[in-house]
Amino acid sequence: MSSASRFKMRIYSPQWGHKDLYQFKKTKPLFYKALLTESISYPNYLKTYISSAWENVNTLNKEQVQNIFDELSKWISASEHDIN
Repeated sequence: MSSASRFKMRIYSPQWGHKDLYQFKKTKPLFYKALLTESISYPNYLKTYISSAWENVNTLNKEQVQNIFDELSKWISASEHDIN
């Protein structure tokens, strides 16, 4: 699978009071900037987990990688709910 494949994450936004859909592909680390712009806090080790997911993008199928991002979405949203 190409690292240019698109993935998505639904993350709770305290600014809007609901989950927003983020679609992305591996290019630049603008994802974190988008989270900060939306005032979304994320766990300290998120970058490590996302890096690990990208390392596996060529050995897993797209559904498996999307499942990883789905779990990360839940983790970010849960962290955001715990803060607010």
